[in-house]
Amino acid sequence: MKEKLYEIVRWAAVAAAVVLLILLAGGERESDAALDDVTAAVVAQLDTSNVQPADNQMIKRLYGLQPSDYEGVCLYYPSSNMDAEELLIVKLQDAAQQQSVLDAVERRLQTQKNSFDGYGIEQFDLLENHSVVQAQGNYILFVVSARSEAAKQAFLDAL
Repeated sequence: MKEKLYEIVRWAAVAAAVVLLILLAGGERESDAALDDVTAAVVAQLDTSNVQPADNQMIKRLYGLQPSDYEGVCLYYPSSNMDAEELLIVKLQDAAQQQSVLDAVERRLQTQKNSFDGYGIEQFDLLENHSVVQAQGNYILFVVSARSEAAKQAFLDAL
């Protein structure tokens, strides 16, 4: 009788672990939100006076990403080489693309930090302390701004 009870408890623990793993793995659902709507929500939280919208060539130049490989890409990049504020939103076609985009963002962030290290104190501070990289389902956000946390919240709310 005692062995039967242990057997039931053991199987219940295994079942609970499986349910927990399923819940953790399924935590990031894909969003059907339009890229334009997500971008508008994020941009509304930012001061865009120091950035300009990028074309596909600039996205490829700065990030090494081919925009046609994704469902959508939006980039606002600095209007001047003396600014570091930036916004990138990518809507992935496939979850397998996530790591390559995150790697591209990390390279861009490091390039910018290297550019401003030692002389662009305010810009370096933005890059170091006010940059956000957020992967959520089929979307990726990268923002460098004094209002990066508000932008991140708007991003999450828009999804």
